[in-house]
Amino acid sequence: MDPTVDPTVVLVVGEPAGDGASMATGLERADDRLDVHHVPDTSTALSRLGGREYDCIVAADTLPSTDGIDFLETVREREADLPFVLCAEEGSEALAAAAIAAGVTDYVVSGSGVDHAALAERVVDAAKSYRADVYADRRRERLERFVAVVSHDLRSPLNVAQGRLELARGDCESDHLDPAANAVDRSLALIDDLLTLASEGEAVTDPEPIDLRELVEACWETIETNDATLVVETERRIRGDPSRVRQLFENLLGNAVRHGGDGVTVRVGTMQPMFTSTRADDDRPMGVYVADDGPGIPPDERERAFETGFTTAGDGTGFGLDIAREIARAHGWDIRAVESRDGGARFEVTGVDLDG
Repeated sequence: MDPTVDPTVVLVVGEPAGDGASMATGLERADDRLDVHHVPDTSTALSRLGGREYDCIVAADTLPSTDGIDFLETVREREADLPFVLCAEEGSEALAAAAIAAGVTDYVVSGSGVDHAALAERVVDAAKSYRADVYADRRRERLERFVAVVSHDLRSPLNVAQGRLELARGDCESDHLDPAANAVDRSLALIDDLLTLASEGEAVTDPEPIDLRELVEACWETIETNDATLVVETERRIRGDPSRVRQLFENLLGNAVRHGGDGVTVRVGTMQPMFTSTRADDDRPMGVYVADDGPGIPPDERERAFETGFTTAGDGTGFGLDIAREIARAHGWDIRAVESRDGGARFEVTGVDLDG
């Protein structure tokens, strides 16, 4: 199911008493994005719900052997989030209140007839959010299964191979052992990056204040910096998920050290427009940056640098910047690569909330 391409599948139950034309026919004619199915009663509707997926139910308030509110309550016991539009011939505050209490998605008063075009638009809008949520849930489930398979079925034999290679070093000398060990280590690193990438797409809903200097200096302690130098040019705080923001900066700092060359200087700071009393004096976005004085990234490779698997380093996995981008997106931020003031690479993360 693709929520942006597939038709919206609608189940119409009953007919509003004042509607001269068929509700199902009217909806299909009004909007070609709809795939409409009609059933006359609730028992048939409930059996249909058990056999296939629908994106929305449209039901009359008066139905054979029951009413729309009772049917809505029955549907909610099975499908808590499925969009449900109730069409009433004559509206009332009591009916509207009962519908809302039962979990109706939308409530339409048809009067002497149904405006099928307007109703179709409301159905599409209601279904769009629902389909996106369902699609996201399924994607999350697939990722969880993927993570479980990768974590166990791939990592376990590689760990065995790694241990056997260590034992082999004690038994014999061979020029083949180091390349084999490096290949195993690289495979394990790829698995770690894949697992991280698979888990970084979830939106951040509860950001916390983070001291940027403390975070960056802690990240610097965890990566292999060789003779690189870190300069933190800010005392500001940002808001985000601490563990994921830490992963973002570890990846950006590690990228700068790996690609910046011997003795690279890495600078981290914040940026924001310069304001006068009436306006901003420049068009700089608000955000943070990680910049270095290394060789930089050619303009035609700056966007490709974020692609999955893209790397110019022989020992790189090609996932670091992709993971950084996914973390930024999960926070609602943007990230881009530009040239630093020293001619090196500069990564700007914009849309960041700055405190202090």
